[in-house]
Amino acid sequence: MTTNLDKLRHALLELHRTLLDAQRIRYERENGRVESRGELLDLVLRDASFEWLRVLSALIARLDELAGVADRDAGAEMRGVIDRLRTLVRFEGNSGFTDPYREIIEAVPDALVAHVQLSRLLADFGTAGRAG
Repeated sequence: MTTNLDKLRHALLELHRTLLDAQRIRYERENGRVESRGELLDLVLRDASFEWLRVLSALIARLDELAGVADRDAGAEMRGVIDRLRTLVRFEGNSGFTDPYREIIEAVPDALVAHVQLSRLLADFGTAGRAG
């Protein structure tokens, strides 16, 4: 389970990185260059054009928190987080996330690759969960 969770986390972080890079580029086209990582972090936390990405960021953070806890309740909550991630990458359940996500997935090859890799891992998690 830990190795699958590590793979899932790595795929999530890769997808998040590609989405963040793509959103930064979109932002810069309209608003000018982002000069530093600090400025980018501030935008990610506060600017409306990055708001949609905060949904994924929060799920990644929660998954990280739960990975360090070894009780039954945490396991159930982790399955819930994984289910929410699965819903997001299937373009379901959150229109504020889905529209910009779909646009980037369709326009940025690296994001599409990361999306497919994560989708496959999430499908494997679902299969393992039903079998267990």
